Amino acid sequence: MGRRAPETQAGHADKRRPGSHPASGHARRSHVGTVSLLLAVAGAVVCRVALRTGPWAGAAWLQLAAAGFDAALVGGIADWFAVTALFRHPLGLPIPRTAILPRRRDRIVEGIVTMVEQEWLSPDVLSAQLARFAPSAFVVEWLRDPAHGERLAAPLRDLLGALARVLTEAEVVVFLDRALQRGLREVPIDASAGRWLSRVLASEPAATAFQTLALALANFAERPDAAATVRTWLERAAHALRQGGKWWVPLFLRRPIVQRKIVEAACAYASIELRQAAIEPHHPLRRALFDVLERFAARLANGDTTTLGHVEQLRQALLESLDARPIITDLLMQLRQQLEEDLVSPEGSLSPFIERQLRSGIVDALQEPQRRAVIDQWVRTTIDDLLRRHHHYIGLTVRENLDALDTATLIAQIEARVGADLQFIRLNGAVVGGLVGLVLALVHRVLG
Repeated sequence: MGRRAPETQAGHADKRRPGSHPASGHARRSHVGTVSLLLAVAGAVVCRVALRTGPWAGAAWLQLAAAGFDAALVGGIADWFAVTALFRHPLGLPIPRTAILPRRRDRIVEGIVTMVEQEWLSPDVLSAQLARFAPSAFVVEWLRDPAHGERLAAPLRDLLGALARVLTEAEVVVFLDRALQRGLREVPIDASAGRWLSRVLASEPAATAFQTLALALANFAERPDAAATVRTWLERAAHALRQGGKWWVPLFLRRPIVQRKIVEAACAYASIELRQAAIEPHHPLRRALFDVLERFAARLANGDTTTLGHVEQLRQALLESLDARPIITDLLMQLRQQLEEDLVSPEGSLSPFIERQLRSGIVDALQEPQRRAVIDQWVRTTIDDLLRRHHHYIGLTVRENLDALDTATLIAQIEARVGADLQFIRLNGAVVGGLVGLVLALVHRVLG
């Protein structure tokens, strides 16, 4: 770790210096052209000196070597000049037709933008690629991964969680209260209501509802607070009788032992009878209640004006006295808590259900070939229309990114990516020049 820190800092420093190479591999290769040129210079100098002095003065093979090194020197210098002239003025001299990239930056950028926008990523090229793209197959394959299904369900769970938090808002409570009152107000009180009540009483849900109600009342009769409630009623009854001028009955009812015996007997009897009525279809209590309701339904169905009037009075009393907002608020609060728990907890029933339904629903919908073809065509057409309508943003994006770079940074980035190849061009120039020089020297010697 300690040895890499200086390299990292140097890399950042190189990015700040125009023409530097941030990659160490490029930095090593960047000397290839220079080394080849220096070798050509050294070889030419050594050969020329050796031709004039030393044991090999005037040797034929040394003349051939000198010609080769001279040609390598010329080729290396020519290629160095050509490569350098792409990016800057050679030796800082304002030679015409040099520093091509800085001088032609605008035209080069425009050429790149045009090439990318109109050729490489033209609308026809993109349309041809879209024609080979099957979105439905991609979606099905993507959903086979359970993690992707969870990612798809996460936004929906968040949306449901946000909706759950809205349930307890005051506006929602007021809306539901108004809807309930409006529903009660608009319930038709006529012969059709009587016929509907007759059908309900004859159905199995009515028997189930009576069974539930009877068991609930039986459980209440066995509770201690039920006995306390009955004793309170006895106290009120005794007080009312005493105020009416009766003495013996109130005196008898107000004795604690009498109250306890009466209350215990009444609650026990009520519990037994209610439980029997819950399980026996022909129990007298059940039959009495259903007979009363059936006669009431028959009077409604026959349009009995007195019965209709009583029902209307009952409805008006409910509308005037009913304050359902606390009940609605409690129900909505419970619903919100349950929703939030199920949406957050992995063990909840709602979260796996949403994920499963989303995955299976989408996959099942895409199993039919005809439907899949329709969806694929719609996606391709939509994307193609959007691409053609906003295709100019491709060129605009390329231009904005290129314009955001100053000239020095742009040249540094180009050199960092192609500089190694350019250095080998210089090496090739020196090698090829040297070989050509040797061939020409041989030809001259052969021809005398």
